[in-house]
Amino acid sequence: MKNSFFFSFLFTAILCSFQGNLKAETFQYCLSFRDDPSTSIVVGWSGAEGTVHYGTNDEGTDYAAYPLSHGVDRIGNAHGHNRKFARLSGLTPNTMYYFVIRDNDGDLSQRFKFRTLSDNPNDPVSYVTGGDSRDGFKAFGIYVENCPSGNCLDKRREGNELVAKIKPDFVSFNGDYVMNQITSNTFNEWTQWFQDWQLTISSDGRMYGTMHTQGNHEDNSDMYQLFDVPQEEFYVLDIHGGLIRKYFLNSELNACSNASQLNWLINDFETHTSGGSADPIWKFVQYHIPTLAMGNGYGLVADQMSCWVNLFQQFGVRLVSESHTHITKWTYPCKANSGGTDFVLDEDGIVYIGEGQWGAPHRNLDFTGNNKKPYVRDQGVFDNFFFIQVNQDSTVIRSIKFENVGNVTESTDNELGSDLPNGVTLWEPDNGDRIVLYNKTDEEDELNTIDAKQNKYNVHPNPATDKLTIEFNTELNNAKIEVYSSLGKLCYETEVSGLKTELPLNESCHGGVNYVYIKTKDGRVESHKIVVLK
Repeated sequence: MKNSFFFSFLFTAILCSFQGNLKAETFQYCLSFRDDPSTSIVVGWSGAEGTVHYGTNDEGTDYAAYPLSHGVDRIGNAHGHNRKFARLSGLTPNTMYYFVIRDNDGDLSQRFKFRTLSDNPNDPVSYVTGGDSRDGFKAFGIYVENCPSGNCLDKRREGNELVAKIKPDFVSFNGDYVMNQITSNTFNEWTQWFQDWQLTISSDGRMYGTMHTQGNHEDNSDMYQLFDVPQEEFYVLDIHGGLIRKYFLNSELNACSNASQLNWLINDFETHTSGGSADPIWKFVQYHIPTLAMGNGYGLVADQMSCWVNLFQQFGVRLVSESHTHITKWTYPCKANSGGTDFVLDEDGIVYIGEGQWGAPHRNLDFTGNNKKPYVRDQGVFDNFFFIQVNQDSTVIRSIKFENVGNVTESTDNELGSDLPNGVTLWEPDNGDRIVLYNKTDEEDELNTIDAKQNKYNVHPNPATDKLTIEFNTELNNAKIEVYSSLGKLCYETEVSGLKTELPLNESCHGGVNYVYIKTKDGRVESHKIVVLK
């Protein structure tokens, strides 16, 4: 075992040295997004410090011919890796850029290229999302975890090769990159991960900006130190000028008690759910550990159900991406049940996809046969990631299997929003190979706006302190009333009849903005925004 470790370490060291001596003293390249992806990108690498020379014309490796240059803004340090980051800004949206890195000794990288995202919500976008690319756990050189290929990293590499052939507009990675905290070989593991990531670079040198989420196998600052994401490790990116507002949450932080992340999330949701120009067309959320896992016995994360899920529902999130359990699922639209212990079908609910199978060891499904959850559309255990295409009218979700990768034809289309190339193997369960989410039409939005302005019921006082009075203009029979706190938590519900009722604002209703929903038997739903003074 010691000899095996020694030769593995020696091979990795030689590989890095070989790459550096042939191409440059810079190596292990990757691109990250931390700010506006239409006008900025982070170029990251290992090895020597250097300067990125770039422009919109392909000058090959003639660095002096590029009109723009930018040096290292900061150096990240984690697990023995020193990552150099050059934050390029002021870029032109929806534009191909070419670049080369020249280190301080004058050695050059190969010529790479990337396309900035758009700032126009009319432009479509397509991206890859998934997580869990770590190796399996070994004892005495033998895998204890189930790696069907014989080596989990083989499947990780196949997934990376698929990225290079599909040419997505960006990659959204959802945590658990390597074993990390569980082994003592974290330097080697991250070295191998970065080496494998080079397989995502297309044959024409095109690289893909990546959005990162922390998993449970990452330390508290790994994403900041290794990829230069915002230091808090929870953040939001505006994609295509409001086509998508994509939230990256840190599931290693308690969803309820970590006030920093929760307050930030609430404030951003409220700012971008006002009916004004700041509202995106789609809201998507990504985090690592599932709220209710379908695999490996992980079960329910109660704090996420209590303090995230109702917020998602309240503020119009349509899609949530999860990972962690090393299985695959996608759901029908669903929402939390009244007890916050499970999900139930709801046509206005949220689709959840996951749960992390980018080469990680396979695990077992928990709910199968007659015990399968009714809101889970399909599930399975296989290596894959999701390919998502978004435009103003619809979002199309497909699952790409890591199979027959050698038969996939590399895309020649470098435009935003491109479809899949020939030869890709789709997951094709009995009820279809895709999920399609539709946006509301302008007519529906107009009707909803008119309906909101014609509220039939009087809710007062506003602001309120300890109770609310609701007066109905017609006598109701068994109408349901729900009050949601500013945290999105259901804090009170009841059924009422008659022309008037009073609601207590108990301790579970927090001060600040709260929401009252009145649901009648004929299907009408009326909402009122109130302020509670505590």
